[in-house]
Amino acid sequence: MSEDLISKKDLLQLTGISYGQLYRWKRKNIIPEDWFMKKSSFTGQETFFPKQRILERIERIKELKDDQSLDDIARVFSINEETVSDGGHVTLSLEQIPKQVLQIYQSLFPSAKLEQLGIVQLCSLLFVNDWLLKGSVTIEEVKQFLILVETHKQQINLDEAVVIYIRKFGVGSWVIGKQHETFVDQKDAILINVALSSYLNKSIK
Repeated sequence: MSEDLISKKDLLQLTGISYGQLYRWKRKNIIPEDWFMKKSSFTGQETFFPKQRILERIERIKELKDDQSLDDIARVFSINEETVSDGGHVTLSLEQIPKQVLQIYQSLFPSAKLEQLGIVQLCSLLFVNDWLLKGSVTIEEVKQFLILVETHKQQINLDEAVVIYIRKFGVGSWVIGKQHETFVDQKDAILINVALSSYLNKSIK
């Protein structure tokens, strides 16, 4: 099924942005050039955009623009690509991480540059969002997890990493181990046991 389109005129009216802003964001590659599609109309030629993607992108830009420069925002929307050991090519972008999860990360690491986050960190943030939405862990517990990831990010192999959370008698512990090589004797206390790489295929809307 073809994607719904929205005209430039309708887009500007709906979002409240100006013509100048739209084309400034295009020049900075904050909005991809291939989203500007020229099509024939009864008035001649008109510019159209993929409706859902452009509306989501503009909403995200509005959230970011008060705190970050246009160059920083452009880096936010650039795709972080890495090759995993099985030869597959995976992509994950900062744009997929919900704002509230990024705020948790920034509260812990205020000097970190978000656009420089690696794929292990991005998967970890998607993991955090997933389990917070499920209500299985608290914000303080996910903060402990993010500190663990940040401390050992260079040693974590995304292909092999498994995240385990054990909570017994109200006390929780995080384990980041290897699939098929990590053994826990408190099986009744395991709350979470997932492969970190499973978050490569998750997209947050």
